Amino acid sequence: MTDQPRAVEAPAGSYDEIAQDLQRLRFAAGDVAYAEIVRRIAAHRERNGVDAGSARPARTTVYDAFRTGRTRVNPHLVGEISRVLGASEIEAAQWEERCLLARRNPLPAPAVMPEPAPSDPLPEVAETAAPANGRKLMLILACIVLNVLGFTLVARLGLPLYFDMVGTAIAAIALGPWAGVAVGLSTNAIGLGITDSSSIAFALVNVVGALVWGYGARSLRLCQTFPRYLLLNVLVALSCSVVATTLLVLLFNGGTGHASENTTRNLAAMGNPLSVAVLGSNVVHSLADKLLTGFIVLGALGAVRRWIEVPFYDTLSADVMLHLKAVGNPVRGAGNGSRPGPANLSVQGSGSGPRRGFSKQVPDSP
Repeated sequence: MTDQPRAVEAPAGSYDEIAQDLQRLRFAAGDVAYAEIVRRIAAHRERNGVDAGSARPARTTVYDAFRTGRTRVNPHLVGEISRVLGASEIEAAQWEERCLLARRNPLPAPAVMPEPAPSDPLPEVAETAAPANGRKLMLILACIVLNVLGFTLVARLGLPLYFDMVGTAIAAIALGPWAGVAVGLSTNAIGLGITDSSSIAFALVNVVGALVWGYGARSLRLCQTFPRYLLLNVLVALSCSVVATTLLVLLFNGGTGHASENTTRNLAAMGNPLSVAVLGSNVVHSLADKLLTGFIVLGALGAVRRWIEVPFYDTLSADVMLHLKAVGNPVRGAGNGSRPGPANLSVQGSGSGPRRGFSKQVPDSP
């Protein structure tokens, strides 16, 4: 895209002309679905600092901008639509100016032309509430199942991990912290039938994890980049370790029979107090568990977003891909002045004999 604006027709005399030209721009960009335009606008607003909760415009509002017969159009929204369809900043400003001119100089409304059939099914106004809530409820139930499966797997195989908060993390990040709390409490209530009564006490650990994941993602914006996302999972691990250690020391004399308590016994055998041994063991195993959980959640959110809007996912996944590419090609991005190091020079033999393959090297100038 160049700085020179493409030919945007001179100031339109009516909103209908703007709507028709905007529709042509949508078709020229590849017949972009209205839902995709909404997603792009939300992602652009989030990158410019708008809170995720208010960054997403209503899909019907976006669709109305393409509809003829309007008597009022939001110039800023039209500019945003043109921008996400490939227009430059100069072109987006021209689109906004056209809307302002049409508002100042209204013309008699022409006969309404037949509307082009939308490329994606548009929801009715009444569609948004019930199906959306139904999908959220289904996701919460699926998250509870994930937690219980992880809980059961660890209990049966004696793994030194936990795996009982994967669903908690998905719900907290995708739906909010209190949805994660609901998933966590339900998991530990079901866990009573899998292990013993200690499960209900550790519901507090699940609650703390849900709150840190949820508020960390939404209020602290720790899901914007991959390093921040890793930090978020580390914060969850440390928070859960503090709570779990308190419960273990005060209520269970340091352990409940979990496989990770081998590390606790080893630390205690080194002369550490019980609280220090329990905390050290929990931090080590919780860090491993929550980082692994974070990667599982990242993959799961890619599937969840197909039927529920997941804040931050597009920005986060794009940053993850950048980091993966950097890892796969470390020379890339090292700077134009980077070059491979000199090859190792083999020196054959020892003593005063001749050395083969040796050549005098002139050091590089600094």
